[in-house]
Amino acid sequence: MANYQSIKGFNVQSKSTDPTPYAQALVDNPWGGVWSSGGAMNTARYRMVGGMGTQTAGYIVGGATPSKANVESYNGSTWSETTDIPTATSDNATMGTATAGASIGGWNSPPPLLTTMEIWNGASWTEGGTLPVGRFRSTAAGTTTAALLVAGGTPPSNNYVSSSVEYDGSSWTTGGSLPAVRANGGQSGTQTAGFVFGGYSPSSGSTISLTYNGTAFSATPGSLNNAYGEAGFSVSGTQSSSWISGGTSPSSGATEYYDGTSWTASGDMAQKRSAGGSLGTGTLGLYAGGSEPSLSPTTTAVTEEFSFSGLPPSTPHVDYSNAIIGDMYYNTSTGQFKAIKTGGAPIGSWASGGTLNTARNVMFSASAAPQSAAMIFGGYVSSPSAASKANTEKYDGTSWTEDSDLNTARRLGVGTGSQPAALASTGQVSPGPGLVANVESWNGSGWSETTDVNTARRNLAAFGIQTASLITGGLTPSVTGITESWNGTSWTEKGDLNTARESFAGFGTSYTSGLVAGGYVSSPTPTSAITETWNGTSWTEVADLNTGRKQHAATGQDVDSGMIVAGYTTTGLANAESWDGTSWAEQADLATARWELGGMGTTSAGLVCGGDTPGGKSNLTEEFTAADFQIKTVTTS
Repeated sequence: MANYQSIKGFNVQSKSTDPTPYAQALVDNPWGGVWSSGGAMNTARYRMVGGMGTQTAGYIVGGATPSKANVESYNGSTWSETTDIPTATSDNATMGTATAGASIGGWNSPPPLLTTMEIWNGASWTEGGTLPVGRFRSTAAGTTTAALLVAGGTPPSNNYVSSSVEYDGSSWTTGGSLPAVRANGGQSGTQTAGFVFGGYSPSSGSTISLTYNGTAFSATPGSLNNAYGEAGFSVSGTQSSSWISGGTSPSSGATEYYDGTSWTASGDMAQKRSAGGSLGTGTLGLYAGGSEPSLSPTTTAVTEEFSFSGLPPSTPHVDYSNAIIGDMYYNTSTGQFKAIKTGGAPIGSWASGGTLNTARNVMFSASAAPQSAAMIFGGYVSSPSAASKANTEKYDGTSWTEDSDLNTARRLGVGTGSQPAALASTGQVSPGPGLVANVESWNGSGWSETTDVNTARRNLAAFGIQTASLITGGLTPSVTGITESWNGTSWTEKGDLNTARESFAGFGTSYTSGLVAGGYVSSPTPTSAITETWNGTSWTEVADLNTGRKQHAATGQDVDSGMIVAGYTTTGLANAESWDGTSWAEQADLATARWELGGMGTTSAGLVCGGDTPGGKSNLTEEFTAADFQIKTVTTS
């Protein structure tokens, strides 16, 4: 005999609370770090680089001034003196664990620089392999049998270098070279999966971070938001989980965390300082000692402990959507039946942001900038004259602020990178010489000329960061599919687009991975829906946009996750489409239809600004926040 359930269906599940959309989850459980006071060191000191071990079992070795031999161990609350290192040293690279660590090179007053490697077994020191030349202010990571020592200063003049050396447990051999010299940066990871970030390059702080594969260094998808030298860092972190804090450039306690995609500001130290000892994993660490001119005395013994919590910005949307989309349930707290809105793409909404100081269109936008640190430069205004603009504006999440102008006023070119490290490439000067090939690099405070592109053009697409960008397509003045990659030093011709086009946009991590969509091809198809992805070598056609368009913006920093926003067909568009790696899905419309606008940010937190509207040049900014799904109350009406 059939029972009631088999006739009528299944039980309705009960929940005491509604599921939380992704955007709300980030608000409820924000990712960030918190600094708290730790025990003071027994000996105040500075000029240590790194440390050994973890937050609850760590060691700081050497220091200054003068160079010291004493070593202190930390148990999570107090420091204790332990076995001295055989040779007093400062500016020494220290790495490894509490029972298998090493101090490499450094400075013993008076010079010369040390070539020694001292290996720690948890109780005593033994000699390791001798460095080819002495080094100081280098960084190191890995193990005592597979270490990587990077950059720093070497004889005879102790100038900073770009070289690295690798250790195999007995001897040191030459490793890969960095794109530029640096010292006093941060380093984590292993010998074959290394991560190098910040530092002096050569005298000012650097925002660049690099990965190492055992052979060569490559630029990461994101740059630091601040420039750092002599900072603290996660010696035992990884390529997808590391932090950096403090330092002299800026002289602050600023902290940032890297999740494999981007650097995010996290809680500041209470005591700003530089050149302290540091250690820990990507999410737990400490910073001890250091120096700050405002202190009296300038050298400190203060220790601060760092811990992270919350949802990283890179938390996948899938964790919050795929498992529950389409569900129906009874909310026992509210007494309501509810359903979770079906649909594949993240659901979100647009809200008004701060207005630009100068209304304009066809501006350059820093494609890799996050929503709260957007940046635009150049562009075009129609009054008082049809002239290209040179002015730069930066966004802090609330308002736009004028900054240093481009050296060459222009429009219709492209911008890559982010607020601390951007690139303005090619474009058109009007009135003036027309197309220009020149490229300008932004260091956080001003623009400087760098290597020209091979083919001057306008109305092109681009994606990437300041040291790893890709440009493609545009007008030369004819429509082209030419693609060029930038490695921070030179431009290299790559494979052409399958469909040459102009007035289009795209998103991606660097010159090795990205996507472009839409654009103007030629009559009788003035607006295209064609989408192509880039794998570092060639372009591949994938699913078309739902609405063909030109003169649109893009947001996103990953080939599998981004949006195409607004644009023009026979009229201005307000609609946006999101890409999930396979197909396009409609998103919420902008409040104001527009074209020739700027765009940046991520799929879940994008930003568009400026552009043309039927009423003229716009100064409006709109910000997108992803919600992933919507909870609907079930009614009988």
